[in-house]
Amino acid sequence: MSTPQPPRPAVSAGAPLVHPGPAPTEPVYVRTERIDDDVDLLAHIPAEFTAAWIHHRQGLVGLGEAVRLTAVGPSRFADASRAFRELAERAVVEDEVRVRGTGLVALGSFSYAASSPRESVLVIPRAILGVSEGEAFLTVVAVGAPPRSPADWRDLFGSTPVAPAARVELEPDHTPREYQGLVAAAIDRIRAGEAQKVVLSETSTVTLSEPVERAALVRRLAESYASTWVYAASDVLGASPEMLAQTEHGRVFSRVLAGTRPVAEGAELAEEDRRAFRADAKERAEHAFSLDSVTSRLTQVAHEIEASPEPFVLRLPGLEHLASDVSARLREGVTSLDVAAALHPSAAVSGMPREDADAIIAELEAHDRGGYAAPVGWMDASGDGQWAIALRMAHVLGRDTVRLQAGGGIVEGSDPVLEHAEALAKTRPVLSALRGVSSRA
Repeated sequence: MSTPQPPRPAVSAGAPLVHPGPAPTEPVYVRTERIDDDVDLLAHIPAEFTAAWIHHRQGLVGLGEAVRLTAVGPSRFADASRAFRELAERAVVEDEVRVRGTGLVALGSFSYAASSPRESVLVIPRAILGVSEGEAFLTVVAVGAPPRSPADWRDLFGSTPVAPAARVELEPDHTPREYQGLVAAAIDRIRAGEAQKVVLSETSTVTLSEPVERAALVRRLAESYASTWVYAASDVLGASPEMLAQTEHGRVFSRVLAGTRPVAEGAELAEEDRRAFRADAKERAEHAFSLDSVTSRLTQVAHEIEASPEPFVLRLPGLEHLASDVSARLREGVTSLDVAAALHPSAAVSGMPREDADAIIAELEAHDRGGYAAPVGWMDASGDGQWAIALRMAHVLGRDTVRLQAGGGIVEGSDPVLEHAEALAKTRPVLSALRGVSSRA
């Protein structure tokens, strides 16, 4: 099922330059200037922003569209990467700051399945407000002629809208018994030898009493879940704890999460329970599948691969995860998007073996996944960038409607009741933010 796209925001200073599909033939002009002010990025996400990427209050907020590259189908990663590289080769870039995220940058969201009708998108915003490595900067972009800088960066990036609480109506696709039945069906398929692990997800439609205020929602997520990668691109937004592919100076980093314990908001596992969690055979098996899928596929694009000798417990509000960090040296010419394409989908979001697990998912899940559990992030002209997995997320379906999606890994020893509880717990970040930040635009 295709995911409806939200209206594309306009930029007040002139008509946006939008190029659907392939890159424009005219050169792209890019200028990055240092901002001497102390910029609080979360306070300057305008209502009409295009895309955002925030981690520990630093990152990028994009406004408007200078170039929009789209792709669908099995070659969506390669097509988008090729179009961006061709554009970058012709780009005229002035960058006086030269830190991570400056110069020519595209932010994007890809679709989970090769068969998805949803477009995968890379957008080069007309303007980016960024904070990186202690530096604040403004990047402006134009096609065919040098861009004009505003008299003051605040002329483009005003204050983040303030939004009151909203009432929400939540309608899951399944009753608890129905979803637990789907989990039981996946376990039966695993016991029959069709797969070793299947990651099943549940979707829920949320209708709000007020239109969704995306800017305020992003700010709330970034404030509440500062250690995650908060993202908004195309029709998806969320707060992901899982880094699929981060590259810089020839190195790649990936964080693998698999194995979860829900906890009450504001609480954490007792140390005895945490030790039991780390030693749990079911959780360890699920985590091992996910880690192996990343390290084995990294050999296509990297070498000198190193992984955490033992999984550690990553503590997040409402959840604790088994986590492993992986690093490697990139092969010559490999970009961050190349790595994301090689790793997607990992066993953390599909299963093992990948093709068999995805076939079972397609049978059991009611909707095309769209951008759920797929790469979301950004890349610069050198190919360096960050691509998280779009988890703890929602698709924005309309002015007052979003669709939440969350799930968990199922292995032979899984309990359907516990798997349902885990899926519900993973919807908390966006659901609580929706309750607090929706308003009329």
